[in-house]
Amino acid sequence: MYSEPTTMTGSSSVGVVVAVRNGAAFIGSALSSVLSGGIVPNEVVVVDGGSTDNTVAIASGFDGVRVLAQRSSGLAGGRNEGVAALRSDLVAFCDADDCWTPTSLADRLNHLRADPGCAAVVGAMVTVALDGESVPAVHADRLGRSTVGLTPGALLVRADVVADVGGFDTGLHIAADSDWFARLGRSRRRLDRIDDVVLHKGVRPASLSGEVVTYRRELLSVTRDHLRHRRCMMSS
Repeated sequence: MYSEPTTMTGSSSVGVVVAVRNGAAFIGSALSSVLSGGIVPNEVVVVDGGSTDNTVAIASGFDGVRVLAQRSSGLAGGRNEGVAALRSDLVAFCDADDCWTPTSLADRLNHLRADPGCAAVVGAMVTVALDGESVPAVHADRLGRSTVGLTPGALLVRADVVADVGGFDTGLHIAADSDWFARLGRSRRRLDRIDDVVLHKGVRPASLSGEVVTYRRELLSVTRDHLRHRRCMMSS
């Protein structure tokens, strides 16, 4: 049975960050998915990285959405600025070419509410093709498959945990997500995984994840850094 969306209040307040640059073709669908679920976030902040299309106009047309002009550069910087602008107790993300499922926020929020010892939760994600866009070969075998969503769009995390772990590394072009999750693991804060599909991850030729060579180089650097930290912790 359909019920009207409910806005979160009190200690369960949720803020969502959408970092975008030239996402006019997709930003409307992304924001609609965030705002049309059974639970509506308290805050939605769109951080625009200098779009030259209609991204800002489209995002500004949504009630309850704040649009900020990004001062730094890159996706990591945009996310960091968005997080800094939030006042909510919980933080979530949605990239402009992704969409949350209708129960995405409720599924993750219910899990965090049920267990105060859980610092963050990720749901599953399904990779999808975007209308009018070709699918990069690197993503072709993932289409329609449900996988663990170790990506910000599938994450709901307590704001104090974000403050402790730190922001996304602006020195990384693509692997800032992997680096952040690695640092969350090193913090020994608990990250739970639920089976519910919470994110439809859109892929297109312009997606950063398609830059395979850069991603592999950065991921190798992140892995080495993570192993170095583990060795230091084991020897201390």
